[in-house]
Amino acid sequence: MELGPGGSTAVTAIVIDGKGIWVANIGDSRAVVCVGGFANQLTVDHEPHTERKRIEKQGGFVITFPGNISPFFFHV
Repeated sequence: MELGPGGSTAVTAIVIDGKGIWVANIGDSRAVVCVGGFANQLTVDHEPHTERKRIEKQGGFVITFPGNISPFFFHV
Protein backbone atom coordinates (compact mmCIF):
# COMPACT_ATOMS: atom_id res chain seq x y z
CA MET A 1 0.00 0.00 0.00
CA GLU A 2 1.30 3.43 -0.94
CA LEU A 3 0.53 6.38 1.30
CA GLY A 4 0.64 9.91 -0.05
CA PRO A 5 0.99 13.22 1.76
CA GLY A 6 -1.64 13.85 4.36
CA GLY A 7 -2.51 15.92 7.36
CA SER A 8 -2.92 15.35 11.05
CA THR A 9 -5.78 15.65 13.44
CA ALA A 10 -6.01 14.89 17.15
CA VAL A 11 -7.99 15.47 20.33
CA THR A 12 -6.77 14.87 23.85
CA ALA A 13 -8.46 15.31 27.21
CA ILE A 14 -7.21 15.15 30.78
CA VAL A 15 -9.73 14.65 33.58
CA ILE A 16 -8.51 16.18 36.84
CA ASP A 17 -9.75 14.52 40.05
CA GLY A 18 -13.13 13.90 38.39
CA LYS A 19 -13.90 17.61 38.81
CA GLY A 20 -12.30 19.32 35.85
CA ILE A 21 -11.21 18.60 32.31
CA TRP A 22 -8.55 20.09 30.04
CA VAL A 23 -9.12 19.54 26.33
CA ALA A 24 -6.94 20.35 23.31
CA ASN A 25 -7.39 19.72 19.61
CA ILE A 26 -5.58 20.23 16.34
CA GLY A 27 -6.93 20.04 12.82
CA ASP A 28 -10.56 19.34 12.10
CA SER A 29 -11.07 17.23 15.23
CA ARG A 30 -13.73 18.15 17.73
CA ALA A 31 -14.14 17.26 21.40
CA VAL A 32 -17.71 16.72 22.55
CA VAL A 33 -19.02 15.76 25.99
CA CYS A 34 -22.45 14.35 26.72
CA VAL A 35 -24.18 15.85 29.76
CA GLY A 36 -27.73 14.90 30.65
CA GLY A 37 -28.23 13.30 27.24
CA PHE A 38 -27.14 16.42 25.32
CA ALA A 39 -23.91 16.80 23.33
CA ASN A 40 -21.85 19.88 24.19
CA GLN A 41 -19.04 20.95 21.86
CA LEU A 42 -15.85 21.67 23.85
CA THR A 43 -13.48 22.69 21.05
CA VAL A 44 -13.56 24.53 17.74
CA ASP A 45 -12.11 22.96 14.59
CA HIS A 46 -8.88 24.47 13.24
CA GLU A 47 -9.32 25.24 9.55
CA PRO A 48 -6.95 27.15 7.26
CA HIS A 49 -9.59 29.28 5.57
CA THR A 50 -10.64 30.73 8.95
CA GLU A 51 -7.17 30.88 10.55
CA ARG A 52 -4.77 31.82 7.75
CA LYS A 53 -4.34 35.44 8.94
CA ARG A 54 -3.65 34.37 12.54
CA ILE A 55 -1.13 31.74 11.44
CA GLU A 56 0.70 34.13 9.10
CA LYS A 57 0.73 36.91 11.73
CA GLN A 58 2.63 34.52 14.02
CA GLY A 59 5.21 33.82 11.31
CA GLY A 60 3.72 30.57 10.06
CA PHE A 61 2.20 29.62 6.73
CA VAL A 62 -0.54 27.44 5.24
CA ILE A 63 -0.04 25.21 2.20
CA THR A 64 -3.06 23.79 0.39
CA PHE A 65 -2.55 20.88 -1.99
CA PRO A 66 -4.99 20.13 -4.82
CA GLY A 67 -7.47 17.31 -4.34
CA ASN A 68 -8.78 15.97 -1.06
CA ILE A 69 -5.51 16.25 0.87
CA SER A 70 -5.80 18.25 4.05
CA PRO A 71 -3.87 21.54 4.22
CA PHE A 72 -0.76 21.69 6.38
CA PHE A 73 -0.34 24.30 9.11
CA PHE A 74 3.17 25.42 9.99
CA HIS A 75 4.44 27.71 12.69
CA VAL A 76 8.16 28.16 13.19
